[in-house]
Amino acid sequence: MKRDGPDLVNLKSIQDYIQRVADAFAAVLDYEVAIVGEYLEVLAGTGKYKDQIGTVYGSGSINYQLRRTQKSFLVYDPLKSKLCQNCNLKKTCKVLAGLLYPIKLEDKFVGSISLYAFNEAQKENLMKDSVKLETFLQHLVELVSGKLNERALYKRAKKAAEQFDTLINSIREGIVAVDYQGKITHVNRSATDILMVPVNLLNGYMIEEVFSGISMKALLKMTKPYIEQDIFYKYGQQTLHFMATITEVKYGVAINGFVFSIRSLGEMRKLAGRFIREDRKYTFDGIIGQSTKITNIKKKMCRVATMDSTILITGESGTGKELFAHAIHNESLRKKEPFIAVNCGAIPENLLESELFGYEEGAFTGARRSGKPGKFELANGGTIFLDEIGDMPLHLQVKLLRVLQEYTIERVGGIKPLIIDVRIIAATNRNLEEMIKDNQFRNDLYYRLSVIPFHIPPLRERMEDLELLVHCFIQKYNLILGKNIKGYTKDALARMVEYSWPGNVRELENAIEYSANVCPDALIDASYLPDRIIKNTTALSPLELQESVQSIADLEKSAIVEALKRYGTSNHAKENIARYLGMSRSTLYRKIKEMGIHVD
Repeated sequence: MKRDGPDLVNLKSIQDYIQRVADAFAAVLDYEVAIVGEYLEVLAGTGKYKDQIGTVYGSGSINYQLRRTQKSFLVYDPLKSKLCQNCNLKKTCKVLAGLLYPIKLEDKFVGSISLYAFNEAQKENLMKDSVKLETFLQHLVELVSGKLNERALYKRAKKAAEQFDTLINSIREGIVAVDYQGKITHVNRSATDILMVPVNLLNGYMIEEVFSGISMKALLKMTKPYIEQDIFYKYGQQTLHFMATITEVKYGVAINGFVFSIRSLGEMRKLAGRFIREDRKYTFDGIIGQSTKITNIKKKMCRVATMDSTILITGESGTGKELFAHAIHNESLRKKEPFIAVNCGAIPENLLESELFGYEEGAFTGARRSGKPGKFELANGGTIFLDEIGDMPLHLQVKLLRVLQEYTIERVGGIKPLIIDVRIIAATNRNLEEMIKDNQFRNDLYYRLSVIPFHIPPLRERMEDLELLVHCFIQKYNLILGKNIKGYTKDALARMVEYSWPGNVRELENAIEYSANVCPDALIDASYLPDRIIKNTTALSPLELQESVQSIADLEKSAIVEALKRYGTSNHAKENIARYLGMSRSTLYRKIKEMGIHVD
């Protein structure tokens, strides 16, 4: 059988690319990555699998089973798994758990990508996060499939100009075509978006005038049909860094031009970072804070999460009340059921009732023929989060009280009660007890809602968490914006500590996002903070500004030392510390060793 050839699009034809994909995601995730081709040959990998590149697995391997079924597998105990019974590597295999996902191109199996755990911590995390990791692998497979599609497109570059335009503009990556001399002849829509210029400002220019790092002389001498190369583009005061796949276009044997496929170097990291971070923030581990107040709140919430009693969360705007509500849901027995959030203050009063309880056909002018279920019905079996409950009108407070007492609802215009099974979590930034005195909120509803009350302290009352939060937000926006900010100056930190943060954690994140956008340096100085912070704080004296650098590494070390002093150095304590600091246990142990941390 002819496995490889010049006209065949397969994973081996983009082996360098998929190796960079494996390296990039192994740097983000704490697992080893292996990418196997359709003929069971290891084409790319990290760690132990890098040494296996070129190895071909046999018919008894789990990769063979995946090729046969073309379905994803989660293996949590390979030595006992039926899927691995006939594998000839079974006796020497050190894998404790694995998640394997097929790669397809137009419904054709072309290979697989796998995440493997080689220690107990990795195994535990892999099993716990298997659902989101499988979704993550699905996104990654789409990237790889997109690359294969790109290669297929390049091989059809001889088609007519009209077909070329139609196809090339459907690609998400930026495409720039040049002729033999290097003059730009075509730019697709994605490229104009990436480069932030209209087509007419690029067409006709020499490619070397637009991008630095490109030499047409070198391209005309290249021995491969395509190469990967770093290129740079100057936009205003910024120099943007891209990775380009440069493919030659031939008519017969003569080179007629080149096609540049341009993409951001941080694209894959951004995808991984956003996906994992967004998913993780809805857990207690994802809520950043090591202060006594936040730690105690998380512990108490964990204890009550598995119960069905109603919870009332109070706190100022921006303290993260919805994050805590979502974390309670994800820690509960209802975590696989819906979590429905409703902002009672954002919906007009005349629409709120139908939004919450739904309506029947003909209930009012403009109502759907079949009616519409309300938020309570949509949340059935799960959790409904009623944010800004203090803004709920009094007549709807009566209906909500009935739901809490009888666990039934009635649609607007309906006559038949519907039984529901919903856990209610409410939140407000208003003083409900004062509202009761002013006859703005029902006291009987208040006592029904506040069976288990929690108050989230404002940021100014948990300032020991500020540096840790700043560190996390810097990391987040480094990833999103492609920056490399390493920390902040002492003056910047002093001003952030002095500032009262009326918008709490939400305002702090917005401030760091602003600073990350405008700061051109490796350190955030006070001058790069938002004007409202600068105007309402005092600058440090020249003497105080000495040794003003506070790096992320210093902050990490300080946070770990402080946590070890507070919680102890036992294995159990370190496991809890890792969870509070938002890292795996193995990562914590590695950082303790690398930073030379010793706590008696």
